[in-house]
Amino acid sequence: MTAWEPSPARPYGRFDLYLALAILIVSAMTAALYLPTFRAAGGKAQFYQPDFAPAVMWACGRGYVNVPSRTAPALDAFLATRADTFNCADLPAQVRTVGLGLMPSVCRYLMLATAGVWRATGVSWARVDILLVAMFSVAISAAFCALRFVAGRPLAALGALCWTISPMHLSNLPHLRDYAKTPFFALTAVAAAVVITERRAVVLILTGVAFGVIEGIGFGMRTDVAVNFIPFFVALFFAGPRGFRDQIGPKVGAAIAAVLMFTAVAQPLFGVYGTSNGLSSVALEGLTASFDPALSVRPAPYSFGALYDDSFTASQVRGDWMRHHDGPPTLGASREYYVRLLTRVPGDMLTRAAGSTISTLNLPFSITYGRAPWGVTNRALTALGDLRARLALAFFGTGPFAAALLLFILGSSRPRDAAAGAAILLFTAAYPVIQFHGRHTFHLEFLVIGLLVWLASLLARSGREIAMGNRPGAPALARSLGVVAGTVALAIVAIVTARLLQGPQTRAMLARYESSTVDALSLARSPAGDGQVRLSTDAFPPRPNREFQQVFLVADVSTVSCGAAPKALTLRYLDQDLRTPVEYDFTTRVALPNALDQSPPTRVFFAAYAFSTRDDRRVGFVGVDVPAGSEGCVRLSRVRGGLDDELWLDATLVPGWRERPLYQRLYLAPLVPERAWLKIARWWPSLAALG
Repeated sequence: MTAWEPSPARPYGRFDLYLALAILIVSAMTAALYLPTFRAAGGKAQFYQPDFAPAVMWACGRGYVNVPSRTAPALDAFLATRADTFNCADLPAQVRTVGLGLMPSVCRYLMLATAGVWRATGVSWARVDILLVAMFSVAISAAFCALRFVAGRPLAALGALCWTISPMHLSNLPHLRDYAKTPFFALTAVAAAVVITERRAVVLILTGVAFGVIEGIGFGMRTDVAVNFIPFFVALFFAGPRGFRDQIGPKVGAAIAAVLMFTAVAQPLFGVYGTSNGLSSVALEGLTASFDPALSVRPAPYSFGALYDDSFTASQVRGDWMRHHDGPPTLGASREYYVRLLTRVPGDMLTRAAGSTISTLNLPFSITYGRAPWGVTNRALTALGDLRARLALAFFGTGPFAAALLLFILGSSRPRDAAAGAAILLFTAAYPVIQFHGRHTFHLEFLVIGLLVWLASLLARSGREIAMGNRPGAPALARSLGVVAGTVALAIVAIVTARLLQGPQTRAMLARYESSTVDALSLARSPAGDGQVRLSTDAFPPRPNREFQQVFLVADVSTVSCGAAPKALTLRYLDQDLRTPVEYDFTTRVALPNALDQSPPTRVFFAAYAFSTRDDRRVGFVGVDVPAGSEGCVRLSRVRGGLDDELWLDATLVPGWRERPLYQRLYLAPLVPERAWLKIARWWPSLAALG
């Protein structure tokens, strides 16, 4: 018993099962209609189709094996999506097999599910719709079931409908590999709701068994399904009317059952992760500047890289490894480099996690995917999409406030529930910082839709209780407010403390850049087109083994000795023999400050790379492009040495850089609706500088 409880939501009944089944059927029809519409409008599904050779082989009764390209022309055309269907009779009687590769290994169950559909219906990309329709309908139906634990039927159905017609959700549906995690996320919400409300020991343990089996299957479809264990365990042990010690035996039994069943089901996949870099390579790509806008991150004087590119990140790792070790990079090279970054810039890591949390809480209010799902042209549906978009934009920024209000109301009954809810919310919303991309985060829209449905239900039910004279006491409200405010304060203190620890390290690193000894490089001028002049140079010293080279360069830019100031530098990569674009094209545009008439000059530090191709050609960095008339403003030099033990980060050091914040910061505007932010910023202009 507690001091105060809102009126309970109407309990489950037989009618809810019928309604869930109806929602399953309607959502399946929705997906079945939308997928052809997506393709007819020119949409292209992307889920690494060239890696699906093992699925084709299994569907054709040849076993789960991989084959090299050119095994059969028809198979090559199918895997390249130049053909929609494939006839198993086109496979040679005898084929040479090769290793499975990473994608068929880690997504083995997804491949086998696809192969099962193909074995039954024929090998065709269009037949993948059957699997997608099943996933979509299970996700929507599970969403309704989860929402019914916290809201009545109308609100739960409305929440499921909002997720069904979401442009963000539907636009990601065709992409099988990334969509595969969605039903498992929704089913995790159901499992968490069951273990919070259920008191029968047998049901708790059976829920753990079912959860472990389902997550084991999901892990074989999409690796990040494994993170669902965190919210499930928090809900199991800490949330709901039971105390932590109440029914501790059944709860431990449910947790053990979940882990054992997951291990048994996912066991064939574990060996793959011992031969890969895990999430470290993905996380390094997620640190690049291309993700800063989505995270509402303000750039620092330095950057972890400008390009979202596998080859670029691999080159960063390889160069860092070669400066610290003898020999080629080993399996743990990217992990080592990521840990080095993590320990040197902890403030940036927490800042980006905070940005991920804020951006996730605003997902339903985004129109990034348009006002209507891709390909939908029906007037009624587009009008509905326009209405949704207007409402979304009007309420953009309310997600964080809604989350705080929900936690406050929950804590009015039990502060422990507010703490558990905050832990689940912060973890689920922050972990996408690993790589905050739409295809990785779209499913979390349901997290916020569920939060809003739960909040609406709680407000209505609490209002009824208060109207009847049953209201929470001041001590309960104070405790709940303390939990919510304490959570926010703890996050702020953690970020500030990490920045204080980071500051001296960052300042010392950039000071070493600035004081390093450099060798001036000779520059050859040539037209580069579009009003640009190329300052070409050979930045790489001669070495016996030139397969891969990395050098640290600095461009000094000033208008003291020239005329027009360049607004940007383009770091150009080309085939050094043919002067044409290359596979390893790390060409980057570096914006410069408006005022360059100061002394000392603005200094742009960056790592440059060169590679040898199989036919002994050299490709890589060849020089800097600047606007015509600005050639005399730029000097290019190579750092001679002394920084081999240092991180080589891109950095733009303007005069007086030491007085500027030496860490990444957040834009605070997404914390409140735009209209409110504009008024606040007018009253308190300095607020815009915070973050």
